[in-house]
Amino acid sequence: MRRGIALALTGFALLAATVQDASAQCIERHRVPIATGLDPHGETWSLEGSIGNNGGCREWLIGMDFSLPGAGNWGWGTGIPAGGHLSWRFHVDASDYLLEDGSYRVFSGSVSGETAKIVVRLSSGKGLVIRPRSVLAALRSRIDWLRNVRYFVEYYPPTGFVTSVSLLDASGQLLYRTSGDEDGFF
Repeated sequence: MRRGIALALTGFALLAATVQDASAQCIERHRVPIATGLDPHGETWSLEGSIGNNGGCREWLIGMDFSLPGAGNWGWGTGIPAGGHLSWRFHVDASDYLLEDGSYRVFSGSVSGETAKIVVRLSSGKGLVIRPRSVLAALRSRIDWLRNVRYFVEYYPPTGFVTSVSLLDASGQLLYRTSGDEDGFF
């Protein structure tokens, strides 16, 4: 009987510790400015990151929100472990838009930190090479969930639209290849 009580108390203590650890990982939903730049017309585009609990405290929901003048706003989100960062298995989340005035297209999105180069194939047969940018070191050192995020915002003449994307690491090894659909590239 005493052994059963001792086991039950031990189990309760472990459960309480687990619940306490999980609640310690809760995070208030908030946004962080990541980057801004100028489009070909001199208007400012911006990128914000967001983080918050993902239905509970054990997993967080990281998001990236792009604001692209003349093309609109779009964003993506995915779950990460509480206190963690984007997985190295995350490949790409991107969209390709024609500006309202038809003067340019803009291809924007995010990749994991392992991606050093993006090779884009256009419907015209031409290609683009994009070097994604890391989040500023000052932000990455303070904000763990931004540690493994790279982003890109690339304006190009509307001679075609993006049909496929290849991700390469620093040594030129292919990490991932995908063809897009009307919802973007994943």
